[in-house]
Amino acid sequence: MFELIAYLAPILLVGALVLASRLPLLHAGACGLAATLLAALQAPLPYWPLVLTETLKGAWLALFSAGVMLAGLVFHHALQDNTAQPEADSTPRRPHLAAFILCFIAGPLVESAIGFGVGFAVSIAGLLRLGFKPLPAALLSLISQMLVPWGALAIGTLIGAALAQLPLSSFGLHIAYATIPVPLLLLGWFWQRLRRAGIAATGREYLIELALVLALIGLLILGNASGAVDAAGLLATAPLLALLYWRETLAGRVPWRLVLPYGLLIALLLPTRLLPGLSDTLRPLLAWQPWPDMPALPPFYYTGTLLLLTALATLLGRGELRQLPDILRRSWRGGRIAVLSTLIFLVMARLYTGGGMAEALARGWGELTGAAAPLGSPAFAALAGWLTGSNTASNSLLLPIQAALAQQTGLPLAWLAGLQSSTASLISCLFAGKLALACAFAGIPGQERHLLRAALPYAGLMLLPGFGLAAALLLIY
Repeated sequence: MFELIAYLAPILLVGALVLASRLPLLHAGACGLAATLLAALQAPLPYWPLVLTETLKGAWLALFSAGVMLAGLVFHHALQDNTAQPEADSTPRRPHLAAFILCFIAGPLVESAIGFGVGFAVSIAGLLRLGFKPLPAALLSLISQMLVPWGALAIGTLIGAALAQLPLSSFGLHIAYATIPVPLLLLGWFWQRLRRAGIAATGREYLIELALVLALIGLLILGNASGAVDAAGLLATAPLLALLYWRETLAGRVPWRLVLPYGLLIALLLPTRLLPGLSDTLRPLLAWQPWPDMPALPPFYYTGTLLLLTALATLLGRGELRQLPDILRRSWRGGRIAVLSTLIFLVMARLYTGGGMAEALARGWGELTGAAAPLGSPAFAALAGWLTGSNTASNSLLLPIQAALAQQTGLPLAWLAGLQSSTASLISCLFAGKLALACAFAGIPGQERHLLRAALPYAGLMLLPGFGLAAALLLIY
C-alpha cells in the first residue's frame, strides 16, 4: 500500500498544484519531476544509472515531439498573411456549421495525417477567423484530437498491436468500437459551448452536424474493418471534407492560398507513409538510434522535416522568404513552453517506465481491488495519456500490463487493449506540451493552467466511455 501511495504521489501533486494553485503548468510539472526523482528512490534499480539513462531517453523522445511542435508553429506562422486583411464577406454564412467542420473534420483530418497535435493549428486558426476569443478557440480545438489512435497514420496503434500481440485489424476495430460514443458526446459538448458563445444554429444545421458525426463513425468503423487501419482516420474525414467544401459552407469562402499549403503537406506526407518502396528508402536514410529500445530519428522521413519544407515552399510561393527569421523567432517564443513542458513530462514518464513504477502501480491496484481491477483500466489509461501525451508512449507503457490483466481475469485482451488505447489517446490532448502548443497557436502562451481547468468537463466526458466499457466487460464476462 505504501508503494502504491508513493508512486501515485508525484502525479497527484501535479494535479493538485494545477487545480488548486496559481502555479503555471510548467512549474507544476517541475515539482512533479522532483517528486518523481524522490519516488524513484524506492525503485528496485541502482538510482543514479536509472536517473541518468531515463532522463536521456526522455529527452530523446521529447526531441521528436518538440521538433514537430516547433515545425508546426513555423508552418502555422508561414500561412498567416500579415499584409492582407480579411475580406468583409469572408465570414461564413453559417458560422455554427463552419466551426463544426473545423473541429470535427478538418482538424481531425490533419491530425490523422500528421499527428503530434498539429490538428490544433487548423481548428484554432479557423475559429479565430470566425471571431472566437483565443481561450475558447483553444478549448474547442481539443475536439480535433478525437482520432488520435489514427494520428500520424496510426503509428501508435501499429506499435500497440505488436505489443499486445493482436492482429492490427482486430486492434484497430476494437479501438473504433470503444470510440463510438465519443464524437456524439463531443457534439453535445460542442453545441453547449457554442450556445454559451452566442452562436446560434438552425434545426437543419443541427441535423446536418448529427448526420456528419454518424457518417464519420460509420466510415471509421468501415476503414478499420477493411484492414486499412493506418489510413482509417483519413478515410473517415477526407470524403466528408471534400463533400462539404463543394456543397456547403466552404466553397468560394476559404481562399485557395489557405487550402493549398495543407494539400501540399498531405501530398508530401502520404506517399512517404503509404508507398512501401519510398518508405523503406527514406526511413533508414541517415537515421540515428542511440538506444535499441528507443525510436530512430529519420531526418528524411520525419514529420517535422516535411512541415518545414511545406512552410518554406509557402513562403517562396508568396515571395516572402525574407520573413523566415522573424517566423523562427516567433515560433520559438510561442513554443518554448510547449518544448520545456514536453521535456519535463516525458522524463517523468520514462522514470515511471524504466524504474518499474508504472508496473508496480498496476500490480498494487490489482492486489487492492482483485476481480474489480479492470475498472481501474480507464483511470490508468488516462494517467498514461496525460503524462506522456502520446498514443505510442501510453500503449508502450500500459499494454503489456493490460495483457497480464486480461490473462489474470479472463477478459478479452482485444477489448481491454481497445479501451486502453482509446482512453489514453482521448486524454493525451491534455498533456502539458499539447496544451502549451494549443495556447501557442491561439496566441496566448502561458495560459495552459486556465485551459486545463476549462477542459475538465471535456476530460470527464472522455472518461465515460472507458468506464462504461470496463463495467460492461465485467458484467458480460
